[in-house]
Parts: sequence; C-alpha cells; structure tokens
Amino acid sequence: MVISGRKILSVVVSICMAAVVLAFTGQVLLLPTAGKLYTRSSRYPEVVYVPNYREGPYITARSAVLIEATTGTVVYGKNEHMRMHPASTTKIMTALLAIELGDMDSTVVVSGKAASTGGSTLWLKKGQTIKLGDLIRGTMLRSGNDGCVAIAEHIAGSEKDFVRMMNLKARKLGAMNTRFANPHGLTEPNHYSTAFDLALMARYGLKYPLFADIVSTREAEVTLIQGESEEKRKLTNTNWLLWSFEGADGVKTGTTQAAGYCLVASATRNGIQFISVVLDSHARWSDSAKLLSYGFEEFHVMTFAESGKTLTKIGVKGGTEPEVGVMPLDNLRIAVPRALSHLIREKIILDEPLIAPVVAGQIIGRLAIVFDEDELARVDLAAEASVPRLTLPRLIIRKLKDAVGRRQ
Repeated sequence: MVISGRKILSVVVSICMAAVVLAFTGQVLLLPTAGKLYTRSSRYPEVVYVPNYREGPYITARSAVLIEATTGTVVYGKNEHMRMHPASTTKIMTALLAIELGDMDSTVVVSGKAASTGGSTLWLKKGQTIKLGDLIRGTMLRSGNDGCVAIAEHIAGSEKDFVRMMNLKARKLGAMNTRFANPHGLTEPNHYSTAFDLALMARYGLKYPLFADIVSTREAEVTLIQGESEEKRKLTNTNWLLWSFEGADGVKTGTTQAAGYCLVASATRNGIQFISVVLDSHARWSDSAKLLSYGFEEFHVMTFAESGKTLTKIGVKGGTEPEVGVMPLDNLRIAVPRALSHLIREKIILDEPLIAPVVAGQIIGRLAIVFDEDELARVDLAAEASVPRLTLPRLIIRKLKDAVGRRQ
C-alpha cells in the first residue's frame, strides 16, 4: 500500500499533538533530544509553553492567554505578546505595590489631585481619610481611578514616582512588553501591556493572601472620614465572573474606548488554578469562561514530589544507622493533558551503595519523570539526616547498649 506524503505528514502532526505537556516549578528543565514535548523561552524561564498552544476554543478577544498558575504552563495563547491598551487591568500592579510596600492600617489623606481624577471613581473628596487596606480593596472592586492616585501619592509621595516603581517592578517580574504611564489605566500613548505580561502580574499577585482575598471579594464595605463625619460605603466588584463561573476567584476588569473590554480572570478547582487574560474582547465574560473551562477540562496537574517530604529510604553501609530518608530538594509538578496522564511514570535513581559518612542535605540521587523513554523532568534528591561513619569506638558503644537492652 502506498502512503502519500500528505498522509505521513498528517500522522506526524497527530503524534506531535498527542505529545505530553510538562510544566514544573523548582527543578531542572530537560528538553528531550528526540522531539520537543514542550518549550521554554530564555526570556521567560518560569513559563512553559505546551505544544500547539495556539489551538483552543474560539474567542472574540484580539489578544488572550491562559496559564496554569502553579506550574506556569501556557496552555493557550492568541497574540499574547502584542502590546495593547490595558485599561484598568493596570490596577493589578498598583495593588501589588501597595500591598508590598504599604501599611494596611496607615491612613491615606485624599489630595485634590486624586479627588479630581476622571473616569471610574470611588467618589473620593479632597481631605477625606481612609485606611490603606480599605482603599486598595475599594479601588480594586470598583476600579476607582481616584483611589489609584491616592494610593500612589501615599506610597511614593507622588504619582510620577509611583509609576516609576511600577515599571521597575514590571521588569523584575519579566513583563518586558509593559510600560506604565499612570497607576489607573486611563489611555495614554506610552501606557501599554500584553496579555502575557498581565498574566505574569496576576500570577505573582495571587501568591499574596491579601491580594487573593481582595480580588475574590464580591462585595465589601469601606469607611471614609472627613472631619467628624464618617461614611460607610458598600461596594460591589465589577468582575461579574465571580458570580457566574464555578471557582472564579479574581482578578480585574478593564474598559476604555481604546482598550475595549478587558478581563484578567482566575479560577480554582480541586487545587488547580488557571489565569486567563482577554484584551479587546467583544464578549469578555464568555471568552474568559471558555478559556478557563478549557483549562480545567483538558489539563491535569500531577504532583510527584514536594520539597522536604520523605520520598523513600536508602540503606547506608558502614553507618551508625542502617538507612536514611530521601527527600526532594524542590517541588515537582507536571501539567499534562488528562488523556495522557496514565502514560507518565516516575523513576527514582539513587547513588547506591551509599557509604557513610552521609551529610544532611547531601545529594544522593534524582527523581526522573519519563514519557516514552524520554526523561522529561527531574529533581535532585537529598539525605534527610546525617549518618556518621561507624567507627570502632561507636561500634563498641552500640554493642554495650545492645547488651544492656537485652538484659533489661
């Protein structure tokens, strides 16, 4: 039977599409010589791209990305590095810096400049005071531009200096295609970001319990004080996905005429969290829901090792103890398509025989993850405790202890 070149190409493509997808944190990355099963860019060392990551559900957004938060796996991308107007998704960085640098119980005094900031607001008035923690929460829920300026002035002394800090932080996080010109996201010529960069910022922010709590809050009450009068204001989150999508827990909406409708969203189910970003979308709620559902339905995160937890034990020759516990030095988590998870296997490779003395933390092997005979990921394994060499004096002491124990 003659097989056409087109048929052969189709088979090869099918095999490639079935390749396992790997992503992990805290361990050495290995790329198999026979066919890349995933890729990692030198510009973004914490992020892994699955093969065929541009394939996925149809969405209306001009730019989008879907990333698994724990492992940093990009499972879908559409023009994800294209510079776009970020609108109020900018406030992700504003909240991050405020949480990292500010005292949540400190008092913010609203300036005239902050109170006069246009666009969506918290209706702040000059001279009002509010706790920084309340201001961050209110700003993120209601997307208050005036609150952003008040935060900037409180943290850095001026909006300009705060924006400089925002840009420095963006570079530190690897958001190389981001430049902020203000802390709120109102359109300016040199104010831009990308879906990918915003996902990096959100992923970083969600590691902070306070940030995660704020962006997942549906409704909140904040207290504003002016003189002797106190005003309690109830606020509702602009992110309607929090009410409509199972497991939704963040992050931030954004809308301007230049940016269109934008949404950085996150959701967690069974301990797995995905972050989606859609920019300039005609249907941001359904676009985001489609992406998040795609992640949960098609991918599974497998945990093979947790840092500091005993994985196995190994015998020790000539030591004061007959064996020692073996632990991984880092976490090893892998994101794989659900349909292929049963094909993944692990291999523990130890330096045997292990001869005393052994020092706690000494590398004595590795845990390898294998797919189709290719070693795809590994983590170093170390001794949990020290095991001294069994010298003659120690041997005599042991024999004496054993003898005393038998008599008792």
